[in-house]
Amino acid sequence: MPRAPRIIDPNSVYHITGRGNNRSTIFHVKEDYQRYYSLLKEKKKTYGFSIFHYTLMPNHIHLLVRPNNAEFSAAMHAVQMNYAKDYCKKYNFKGHVWQGRFDDSRVENDAYLFACGNYIETNPVRAGLVVNPEDWDWSSYRFYAFAESNDIVDLDPLFDSLGLSDEKNRIMYRALVDKTRAV
Repeated sequence: MPRAPRIIDPNSVYHITGRGNNRSTIFHVKEDYQRYYSLLKEKKKTYGFSIFHYTLMPNHIHLLVRPNNAEFSAAMHAVQMNYAKDYCKKYNFKGHVWQGRFDDSRVENDAYLFACGNYIETNPVRAGLVVNPEDWDWSSYRFYAFAESNDIVDLDPLFDSLGLSDEKNRIMYRALVDKTRAV
């Protein structure tokens, strides 16, 4: 029996995850991260979804997105499938790269939106890959904390509500992330 189609509200925000099969590493070298990032950028342009926060970990991905249309599942399928094909060719790999379809969790309120963005961007710290979130190259943290340019990140709807100016927002953002890391 075929799977039921995924029901995605194009105007809602979702926490998207994808994991390597059996928690296997899916990004071995910088070029692997770059390839996935470029696929996100390409499909974001094609399908029109928004990415508010992201991190690419060695064996999984986190995205905080607004689909903006009914084609989001097709967009993620294209990203995951294209990456899997490239991965299999590059590493002469046979089998499943991803552990099933991507998972989605709807973000129901502003508190969860902030908490989820924070969780995503501090994931490399919790995993012991870096000491500080700004040390991880494959995350949206530096976009918010230091105004670093990032081709795939759209401004989180809550970011402007943090302070009075962009710089004050960035100071407040760093302080809030540091505070939650200390808990």
